[in-house]
This record gives sequence, structure tokens and C-alpha cells, in this order.
Amino acid sequence: MGRPKQLLPVQGRPLLERVLTEVSDSLVDEVLVVLGGHADAIAAEVDFGRAQFIINLDFGLGMSSSLKAGVRALKPEVDRVIIILGDQPDVTSQLINELLMLQTTSGQPSSALDFDGLLHPPVVLQRALWGELDELQGDVGCRALIRGHRERVAALPMGEQGGHPVDIDTLDDYHRLVRQPNN
Repeated sequence: MGRPKQLLPVQGRPLLERVLTEVSDSLVDEVLVVLGGHADAIAAEVDFGRAQFIINLDFGLGMSSSLKAGVRALKPEVDRVIIILGDQPDVTSQLINELLMLQTTSGQPSSALDFDGLLHPPVVLQRALWGELDELQGDVGCRALIRGHRERVAALPMGEQGGHPVDIDTLDDYHRLVRQPNN
């Protein structure tokens, strides 16, 4: 993209800031952001609000290294985590709350979005599953954990409720986002 996608302007502010606002407006107790490449530029331009950030110096090893760094930075009393991608601007505080409540009421150790039978982040993981993150290598995220063990995931069917919260991975993705009403 030629520049950090977290800083792409959406509604007059950086993309990551938009995501952080929704997370901060949810029932999440603490917000921790893992920064990798371009961490200094992102930290200088994004209003983190109540979020704290850490820098993953091993970001070149892929997404799995950021997941591991984030989980290692959590306090010992934290029982579960919701992993949200910083480039999913359509994830709302309401959706985050629904995933948290679903995981709690289902008795399952995790919850995730379900689009036509395929599980997607954001993902809620109880501490009992965190050890499996250590097995992840390279540019692999939580999808590997939840799709490989669907029986322990409470799925939130999205169906007609709205489109898939698209990751902004290309300029075309970004242009589609900013062409949408209210963006």
C-alpha cells in the first residue's frame, strides 16, 4: 500500500483509531494493541484512548508472533481475550459484546463469527486455549485454532445481519471502504 494501513484515513482519522474506538466502547475491560512494523509512526499518529500498546520486535516472523506477544503481555488474572484485527473497520462494539456474551453463555472456551459455516475473527479465547498459540508459526492467526477445533467454538451466525468484516489488505479494499456511506 506504500504506507502503514493502520494510518489510512477513514472518516478523518486513522483506520486503527476507528477500530480502537469500537473496542473501547465495548464491554472489554482492558485494551492492548500489539504494534509491529512502523510502530513509531503509528504510535505518533493514533489516539489510543484507553488502550495500551506494546511493540512486537519479532513482527517479521508473522501474525503468530504478534498473537504470542500480546498474550504474554496480559496480566495473570486475565481469564480470556478477544483478538480483533486492527484492519477490520466494520467490527462494532455491539458485535464484540455479542461475541463475549456468546462465549460466556455457551460454555465453550471460544467464540467467533460464522459466515456460511466458515469461522472468522474477532475470536474470543479462554486462557485454557492460549497454550495452543505457542504452536502457531509464521503468518498464521487464530483462524487456525478455531477452524481446526470447531467443536469448541460457539459460532455467531452472521448470515443476513451484515457483510463479512473485511480486512483492509489492498488498496481496492480501502477504496471500497471509503466509498461506503458514512465512510
